[in-house]
Amino acid sequence: MVKPLRLGVFLDHSHLSDGRFTVTQDEALKFIEGLNLAESITQAVSIIPVEKLDPEKYNIVLEQRGVTVIPLPSWRNAAENVLSLFCDFRSHFAKACLFVENCDVIWLRIPSMIGLFFWWVARKKRKPLILHVVSNLLLASKRSKYKGIVKVLAHLFFLIYHLAVKIMTRYGLVLTAGEELKRLYSNPLHPAFSIDDILIKEKDLQSVKKKSGQAKEILFVGRFAYGKGIDILIDAVGNLKSEFPEIRLTMAGDGILLEEMRQRVATQGLNKHVKILGFVSASGPLQELYKKTDIAVLPSDSYPEGFPRVILELWSAGLPLIATRLAGIPYRVKDGVNGLLVTPGNLKELTDAIRKLIVDSDLRHRLAEGGSRTVKKLTFEHQTDIIRKLVKRYFPELYTRVEANGDAALD
Repeated sequence: MVKPLRLGVFLDHSHLSDGRFTVTQDEALKFIEGLNLAESITQAVSIIPVEKLDPEKYNIVLEQRGVTVIPLPSWRNAAENVLSLFCDFRSHFAKACLFVENCDVIWLRIPSMIGLFFWWVARKKRKPLILHVVSNLLLASKRSKYKGIVKVLAHLFFLIYHLAVKIMTRYGLVLTAGEELKRLYSNPLHPAFSIDDILIKEKDLQSVKKKSGQAKEILFVGRFAYGKGIDILIDAVGNLKSEFPEIRLTMAGDGILLEEMRQRVATQGLNKHVKILGFVSASGPLQELYKKTDIAVLPSDSYPEGFPRVILELWSAGLPLIATRLAGIPYRVKDGVNGLLVTPGNLKELTDAIRKLIVDSDLRHRLAEGGSRTVKKLTFEHQTDIIRKLVKRYFPELYTRVEANGDAALD
């Protein structure tokens, strides 16, 4: 009888817990579960305690998914994360040992300060590692929240952190969010492999529908965080409202800048043209937003991401896209083919690109079709095939146990 495989997962996300349920809106775990790599999953998560919560309002409820939870001390932001590394050193180390001891293979999402504990213990215990690199630390210090000497210190910190990640990625199977990170963390002896951790299946792809006339509805989906360029997008709509009185920007997402952006909209007198929704569930409500949208915009100017998976979601919904030449985006978004690309932080270019798509319905249709063709090659089925083959290649001694956990054998 084949012994069931136990998968350990650390995603560096904070979860809410009231003692009964451990919840989050992030759906990264769904992707890992869908790969059918293991019979059981243990997840180490930072716990933010709350008095009471309604599990129906969250995308992920760990207890309802049969996940064993190893709670870690809480942190709410990067500064608290770093502080926790030192203040809770003994606790993190003990939890990392418990986590690694009870798992056969470890999936770590990095960069992560706390993830260093799990990586080090896994290496000492000679446990197979799958490292999923999702952001470029060299971009992190360029965000607008860093000024003066703080910017210099931040750059030095993230450079050292980047070098640590380079060392980490010399071991195990290395997966990256996009081609830019693949090139950054690959070397001849330890190659990295680009994947897209999306849940979009072939049956979910929407046909592209041509809409004639001028576009009116613009959509942003993402975090309200430094480096996302959301302030510039709001300013661009302000520049266009006189020329296109019916223009309307809908912004869906949550984050530390949410209230600041609402104030920015009010200060500029844009309440008629900009609607900030806050968090929107990725299932029904967000899909309804996609149906009403004419143009999708991702204006990131310095956010340290690889390739934003929301781009694939927008393409799968049949939407034309405007994005920036940042990080891994230009490796897949080809200007004039499946999107329009602008210089990060350039208000004039962003304004001109939006204007161009508002008036040109043929171009909108061509870009949407180009995006649809691109995402057809990147569905969940394709990602599953890629990752399971890599697991078989890197961990052949474990693969018979992987095959026993699902029907998707690759032989």
